[in-house]
Amino acid sequence: MNITGLLVHAKSGCAENVRMRFAELPGVEVHATRSDGQLVVTVEKNDDREMMQTFEQLNAIPGVHATTLVYHHSETLDDESPSETENRS
Repeated sequence: MNITGLLVHAKSGCAENVRMRFAELPGVEVHATRSDGQLVVTVEKNDDREMMQTFEQLNAIPGVHATTLVYHHSETLDDESPSETENRS
């Protein structure tokens, strides 16, 4: 599982359109949009390849000026939850 936090800069007057386009993409969530064109976004994807494809999609949306990665977390998800493992001890 990959989780990233992004700060996206949209061109003047394009932030709302960019927000609506981002909302159409699976795993992409817009948490805040400012009037100056900045958007706070998280992306959740299963692997690095999917994450990179999504970054390319975000940057290809008309009105996106720049995308800055501000947070990244990656982990392998086990088939068992911690509570299941603890119950076996």
